[in-house]
Amino acid sequence: MSHRKGAALLAASALLACAGLVRAAEPQAAEAASVSGLSLDRPVHLADTGPADTSLMGVADKLGVGKPLNDFGLVIGGYVEGSVSYNFRNTKVNTGHVFDFEAQDPTLNQAVVYIDKAIDFKKKEFQIGGHVEMMYGADARLIHANGVMDRPTLGSGPNNQFDPTQFYLDVFLPVGNGLNIRAGKFVTLLGQEVINPTGNALYSHSYLFGFAIPFTQTGVYGTYAVTDAVTIDLGASRGWEQGFKDNNGDAIDIFGRVSWLINEKSATKLLVTGIGGPERAGNTDDYRYVLDVIFTTKLSDQLALTINGDWGYEDGAALDGSSAQWYGVAGYLAYSFNDNLALNVRGEWFEDPDGARGLGTLGSVYEVTVGLDIKPLASNKNFASLHIRPEIRWDYANDPFFAGGSKHDQWTAAVDAVFGF
Repeated sequence: MSHRKGAALLAASALLACAGLVRAAEPQAAEAASVSGLSLDRPVHLADTGPADTSLMGVADKLGVGKPLNDFGLVIGGYVEGSVSYNFRNTKVNTGHVFDFEAQDPTLNQAVVYIDKAIDFKKKEFQIGGHVEMMYGADARLIHANGVMDRPTLGSGPNNQFDPTQFYLDVFLPVGNGLNIRAGKFVTLLGQEVINPTGNALYSHSYLFGFAIPFTQTGVYGTYAVTDAVTIDLGASRGWEQGFKDNNGDAIDIFGRVSWLINEKSATKLLVTGIGGPERAGNTDDYRYVLDVIFTTKLSDQLALTINGDWGYEDGAALDGSSAQWYGVAGYLAYSFNDNLALNVRGEWFEDPDGARGLGTLGSVYEVTVGLDIKPLASNKNFASLHIRPEIRWDYANDPFFAGGSKHDQWTAAVDAVFGF
């Protein structure tokens, strides 16, 4: 069972307990993605590495080990995220949501510490880098990879768990314009939204993030800059959410991405990513394919637009045993008023008409989310990384999907706080 299907089942089970009525259930950059509005540097090849002047590096300086770490190119950092959400029907489950499905329950989403040695793509010389990242919190129970601190069933352990979200080695070879080889466990290349909250404009996640694409993969891929404007990624992994174990033996999937910087001045980019291979447990015959497209541009100095679309297909994955499809599109607008305040809006449509992704409804679902990104201490060096993000969200389904399968729509409000260190 995928963790996305598990998340849907956990949410459904909780609602059943409460109400007794539920239906089935990166062009390359070394800097971290900013949570200030929409980051136009996402997706980032060196995913979520964090700034070199983190608070933990300041502690390292005071302990006398900061300079050796810097000299070796190592950065130690982290972040913490806490949140609370409210469902206007006073139910304890936000149906269809991913990390924020538990309403009226203050949550420690993520507390993350990482060690990073970034590759400098400007240096055309042999380099070795890498990234190790450990998460503790409620989100960790939803993203475990098979064989990596996973649990037999979702919900069998405590709400707050540990998860080594990423651990990989980078080897840069001075071949042509430079070839980077990454091997290990890494966040997927697909999708506009990421696990790390500092890479997203809003607190809650899209249906595309939760149901259309994987969270993490374990494998190897290469990145090559064909020109200054075009980058190609190509690799193979053990599958969606697979780690030290593989649920279908030695079967692998193949994935690749083309990133095109169309216009540097307006930060206009197009990223096209594809993945294909057998993904279901104990099944090496039926293949799953996903095509992910991201277009992003800066409409003005203050306004940014991003559009993310996904289409997926899988042999024999429908509820009736036939082939299945899923598809959707999400659009994002971000307006930055000043260094302390940005407005973010997301509108989305998603379909899982064959029940392959475990959403819980076969009809269309829509959502509109409006949120603020407040940086109250942006001018304070020690607390500039503090972000407070209140939002309000409206979900709608063609079929009665919400409130235990009795309502077509759902209103939620939420707020999270993220602090990097």
